[in-house]
Amino acid sequence: MARAQKLTKSAPDAEPRPALRSVPPAVPEAAAGPVDVSILIVTWNSARWIDRCLNALPAACDGFPYEVVIYDNASADDTLERVGAESNVILRAAQNDGFAIGTNRAFAASRGRYVFLLNPDCELAPGALALLRRFLDTHPDAAGAAPLLIDESGEPQREFQLRRLPTLRSLAAELLVFGKLFPKNRATASYRYHDLQLDQPTRVEQPAAAAFLLRREVFEELGRFDEQFSPAWFEDVDFCRRLAAAGKSIWVVPAARTEHHGGASLEHLPFDRFVDIWYGNMWRYAQKWLRPGEREALRWMVIGGMLLRLGAAAAGIAHPEAGRRRAIAGYAGVLKKAFQRWA
Repeated sequence: MARAQKLTKSAPDAEPRPALRSVPPAVPEAAAGPVDVSILIVTWNSARWIDRCLNALPAACDGFPYEVVIYDNASADDTLERVGAESNVILRAAQNDGFAIGTNRAFAASRGRYVFLLNPDCELAPGALALLRRFLDTHPDAAGAAPLLIDESGEPQREFQLRRLPTLRSLAAELLVFGKLFPKNRATASYRYHDLQLDQPTRVEQPAAAAFLLRREVFEELGRFDEQFSPAWFEDVDFCRRLAAAGKSIWVVPAARTEHHGGASLEHLPFDRFVDIWYGNMWRYAQKWLRPGEREALRWMVIGGMLLRLGAAAAGIAHPEAGRRRAIAGYAGVLKKAFQRWA
């Protein structure tokens, strides 16, 4: 379990941090009156994105009272200088605690009847959060709702955002690159919802947590994000698996749209570090949810997948943007840990 560091909460007598005038604070009524939605944003060197993220909130909420709770993972850039502290709650970590811990601490400091998880590299369309709130208000059996993530050209990011919960079969297709070699194979098509129609609200198993509205009581009843998935990846998959196990439903509402720029964390993380974290957390997920025989089969698939990727990296065709040496080092590190069962 990752350990949270001591936090300091912004206070009136703290050293002032200048806020850019272009970034609006939360709705003023949120400071004294009831709050409909608490918007939880975990930042880490997010100065490139945070202005657009916060600027979009008033129009996205369309007048209902909300608050913004920001948990900053020891950003080294001017992220916090770009956040107006007048109405926002700001929590500052001493180190990069990651997404799960940051979200959990932000939730503990929030008070809205709904909580909205929002990545700093997301820009909500006008009315988007109001639509999600209205959907949950009118569908009391729904535990959560997500907007449709779109790219800068307006195309849905369905391959990134919408997936069924992983099974050994779907993980095998991903690990052994069936999805790239045979894009229409059934395992990949099912896992990535290739059959899903996005013309009306639809129930889904696992939307990405980049933008995700949840009922407060669901978050409290189910328990918060599992902090062993640190600093990121698979904590949202695990949470959705727990929602499904409790018989709760999640919906995507395509009319509510959010431009997702993507890669806000990856741009600050070396490739070899990313693959080490990603496969390590995949193994943690398997330890929780797969049977012993399935876990062992998965481990050998990881080994096979790393051997395939090492060959491709050596040939310069696997993640050339990372550089051949770094790609080889990353895959070799995962291969070693897979042989050792991540002990």
